[in-house]
Amino acid sequence: MGIAPPIWLCPQCYSVSVAKEIYIKGWVAMRLMMPLIGLLMLVVAGAIVFTFKIVWDEHVFQQRLVSVAVSAPDGWEAVPYETAHGEAIVGEPLAAPDTPATTTQRILRGLDDVNGDPLKGAVWSFMNGQESVVMRMEFAPHRPPRNNIFAKMSQASAGAPPPNLDVEVAAIHGITLIAKPRISMTPNSDISEPVNYRRFQMRFGDQEIDEVLDVTLITNASDAAVANALMQVDLARAHGLLDTPDPAFDQSSGVVTPDQQPLASTAPPPSLAFVAAGMLENGEDLGEPWMDVLAGIKADEIADWESLIALYPDDIAQIPLPLFELLDDGSQENAARYFAARMRASDRTWNDHEHYILGKIINPDSSQADLADYLTGSPDVADDVIALVLQLPEVGAEAVVDAGPEMGQATGTQGANTILQSENCRIENGIRRCTVDGN
Repeated sequence: MGIAPPIWLCPQCYSVSVAKEIYIKGWVAMRLMMPLIGLLMLVVAGAIVFTFKIVWDEHVFQQRLVSVAVSAPDGWEAVPYETAHGEAIVGEPLAAPDTPATTTQRILRGLDDVNGDPLKGAVWSFMNGQESVVMRMEFAPHRPPRNNIFAKMSQASAGAPPPNLDVEVAAIHGITLIAKPRISMTPNSDISEPVNYRRFQMRFGDQEIDEVLDVTLITNASDAAVANALMQVDLARAHGLLDTPDPAFDQSSGVVTPDQQPLASTAPPPSLAFVAAGMLENGEDLGEPWMDVLAGIKADEIADWESLIALYPDDIAQIPLPLFELLDDGSQENAARYFAARMRASDRTWNDHEHYILGKIINPDSSQADLADYLTGSPDVADDVIALVLQLPEVGAEAVVDAGPEMGQATGTQGANTILQSENCRIENGIRRCTVDGN
């Protein structure tokens, strides 16, 4: 007996009851398989959606700045930013949101804001012991120029813009790296507070044309450390995320300084303004008018020794030593003139020659050459006075011949340095005695 063909090929081969039974069994089998088929379809659909999501998420991730590769310079490490990193650099903690938004606090808040939302940008910290560089990358929106009448009226009423104190440090891949002023401003105030940290900025693109990329950094390290950190960032890829590229960008150009000199490899010392602010905060009392001078240094109105002397030309001997030490830039000439004034005004007894020489040293236009002929005589001059003469410039802007107190004047153009260190000079009881021609 052969095998019966399938019912759908030969319906007449089966009785009605048998066919009905077969159909019922098939229908039951199909009903039983439907959930499995549905589940299988869901699995396939889920796999498709999951795969698409992975691909899409990767695409979206690659459009964000958090995807830009960052590595560390030699001897450094690159780590995700933490609030403590920024606080250590600026020297103050992140304050509550309702406190005044000083420049420093805006920096700390901005770092936390961007670091907490990968959609906004990326923040990285470069660490090397006590040295740190914190870098923030974010896009800034397109701001087309406003040429309407209201914009022009606003510009006209705003008055003169403040002076631009930015300093061009270098070009990194063709984009200028700017050092911002070392100050922190308070809202609704013209008063600035000096700070010890430094901040830098780079901008890729033109905000009047399209969206731009801003790279900002704060640091307690050197210019070279900042540039080295930036060179470890894939700035080419970050720049490539802009819809409108910056024509100045040049991946092959590396680091180029304005004067073609290497960047400083050590961090600069605290600014005079910052040190003066610390002295005021610690209750330094220099008396008047020197407390006003200290406040002027803090406000960056007095930036060096010369500007102080210009304000108080007749009071050099009264300038407190802490002020001189603050403004002292290592100039032997400045030190000589300052200590000559203090010595001349002291209770120490000076002979006519010493009194005259100290007066000449105080004169800001004097030089060793001005005293050369005078010292070819045989004046009795204390060694510490002669030491001050040797700290003056050898030749001044104008050579002045002055006979000084009553004494013979020898002719000649020898420099004082040569005369004072010749074999004809000797020290007797703290006084250098010089003779000429055996006299």
